[in-house]
Amino acid sequence: MRNPLSSAPVVDFHRVHLKYENGPNVLKNIQFSLERGSFHFVTGDSGAGKTSLLSLMYLDQRPTAGRIHLFGQNLSEVKRTQMPKLRRRIGVVFQDFRLIDSLDTFDNVALPLRIDGMKETEIQKRVNELLAWVGLEKCVHAYPESLSGGEKQRIAIARAVINAPDLLLADEPTGNVDDAMANRILHLFLELNKMGTTLVIATHNHGLIRQFKKPQLHLSNGVLECLPAPFEAPSEIVSNAPEFLGGNHDFEF
Repeated sequence: MRNPLSSAPVVDFHRVHLKYENGPNVLKNIQFSLERGSFHFVTGDSGAGKTSLLSLMYLDQRPTAGRIHLFGQNLSEVKRTQMPKLRRRIGVVFQDFRLIDSLDTFDNVALPLRIDGMKETEIQKRVNELLAWVGLEKCVHAYPESLSGGEKQRIAIARAVINAPDLLLADEPTGNVDDAMANRILHLFLELNKMGTTLVIATHNHGLIRQFKKPQLHLSNGVLECLPAPFEAPSEIVSNAPEFLGGNHDFEF
């Protein structure tokens, strides 16, 4: 999926504003660029604009003013018929999960691979391995209505990463899981990042922010401030992940 010859930023916002109908500006004069393989946390209080910022990146809405480039393409010039192909390069973990109620766990996670036309034998291997890795091997045939919030969140994460997207956007991906699983999920994200995936993770989890020491896109009242990573060098983190993502399968709960 990735184009190794492309030197354009994966994400580039230039003087972007976002305003909902009859309301104030939710995002004000946003400017930043994200290079391929970068990893940023999006931080800020509730209502600061974190979800709105992510929604612009995954093409859910267009800015009121300003310019956004994604993978070197000006989104204002992208035709509607080209949008599905562009979206397939993006993995999204939604805060409200957005699982398909008529599909079981396996089929929800397999959906991106089937859209890409992968052979069913490879789909079976990848999905089963990833579901085991996130502790859902006993829920393979369960439907969303029978699952807890934490289980639904892990399914949403598995679906977002299953095809190793170029850009991964995650809105509070650890909000419904315990600290051990949150740490495990971040290790999965790190493995994707090592392969070149650009990560943007909105979170209130200050423990993860302190542990992984990545730069922040900090929002306050719709205004963005780019904060560098802490100067202190992070300790070496061993990223054990599913084999198809370049890792291994021996990370213990």
